[in-house]
Parts: sequence; structure tokens; C-alpha cells
Amino acid sequence: MRTVTTNRIWALILVIAALLGAEPVRAHAQSAAEAAFWNRVKDTGNASEMRAYLEAYPNGHYADAARARLKDLEPIRPQPSPSVSSNALSDPSVIREVQERLYNLNYDISVLNGQLTDETRKAIRDWQTNTRREPTGQMTEEELIALRNARIPTTWGALAYAARGASAVVWSRPSRREAISAALADCQERAGRYPCKVITASETACGALGFYTGTVRRTTYWGAFAVVRPTLGQATDQALATCREEAKRPEACGIRLTFCADGSHQR
Repeated sequence: MRTVTTNRIWALILVIAALLGAEPVRAHAQSAAEAAFWNRVKDTGNASEMRAYLEAYPNGHYADAARARLKDLEPIRPQPSPSVSSNALSDPSVIREVQERLYNLNYDISVLNGQLTDETRKAIRDWQTNTRREPTGQMTEEELIALRNARIPTTWGALAYAARGASAVVWSRPSRREAISAALADCQERAGRYPCKVITASETACGALGFYTGTVRRTTYWGAFAVVRPTLGQATDQALATCREEAKRPEACGIRLTFCADGSHQR
């Protein structure tokens, strides 16, 4: 009788341990991870990081504080204008506004003419992809509002270059237009009759220019390959990789120029 009772007691202990024993460990681990996450984002002043916390811990210990903080960080979103239809790009003035905003968000827009060109559609699709929307090339009212509320960067850098070697770089400029204008003017003065291309970076993003000169069977080749990436190391690695993939003499590839929009490449 004692053996049966003892066995039942141990069975009950094992059941309780299975149901409850591991849970406090998991809860403790999750609590520690949540606290570490919150301590990292609570004072950043970055709305996207606050949203990331709420996505990870929607019912977390700090969720109410995160939602309150997010209200302070995010601007009030205006209601859709009655004049904007379900197809928000039916009005040339709205298309012109979209082109301007996409340009200032560093998308490839060369002509701001109020017309829904192939270039404009591609820029819209790129923006939609980057903001996790369906890349239609058109724009709904909700998307237009989101684009209008997107923060325009205020720190810009640009790298202008020509295939035969002329190049110029600027950084810490207040607008994309100013950065492009300054870099192109400097590059074109050096390049003469050879046209310069330009790439731009904003905020903390960086760029690099891969370059080579090589002779193959008595013919001299030049090549310049510019890229922008989130970090200077990534930009340098990608510029070299692109040069080595495209060059007639891959072993001749090197880095000619680097920059970061905020000037941090100088530190």
C-alpha cells in the first residue's frame, strides 16, 4: 500500500513538473530578453524601434509605456483629402508631389514633370517594396498619406564620377539637390568632355567608388563602379566585388573614394 501511494505521489510530482516546472524558466528568460530589448530602445527617440518592441512583445510588461512613447514620437496622420480618389495618381499636381518626395527620399527620379512615367512607376514600386507594400507602381490614398508623412533626410552626401577617372565627393549637405549639384560641378570640371554620373547617400549611409585601369591586348580599359550601403565597410566590399565582376582586369581593381553622408568616414 505504501509503495502504491509513493508511486502516485511521484507521478503527481512529475505531472506538476511537466506542466509548471519549465514554465518559470521560460518566463524568466522571456522577461530578461524583454527587459534587455526595452532598455535598448526606450531612450532612443526612434519610432521604428518602439514599434519593433511592440511587435515582439504586444502584451509585454512595458507595452503600455511603449504605446504612450510611440504617440509622442509619431506625427498625427492627416485624414485623406476628399479630392484624392482611390487612384491617388490621377492628378498631375499629386504626381508631381509624389515625384518630389520620392526624389528627396533618395529614389531614382530624374524628371519631376507631373507625369506617371516608367521611371516614376519604378520609383513607386521600389518605395512600396521597401515599405512592405504590394509593388503596383500605382498609389492608393493610404500610401499617399504614408509617403507624405515619411521623414525627409536632412543630411546628404554625393559621389560623382566618370569612367576615365575623374571623381568628386561631398558630404554633410542639407539636401539631396545641393549634394548632387556640388559633387557634379566638381567632377565635371575635372572630367572635361566626359560626363559624370552621381550617387547619393543620406543620414549615416556610406558610399564607395571601385575603379580600375587595365590593358588587354594593347587596348586600355577603364571602369568605375559606385555603390551605397548602410555602412562604410559594406560599401567598400560591394564596390570591390562589383569591380572584380565587371572589369576586364579584375586584379587591377581598387577603391578610389569613400564617403559617408554624415562625414563619419573622416573619423
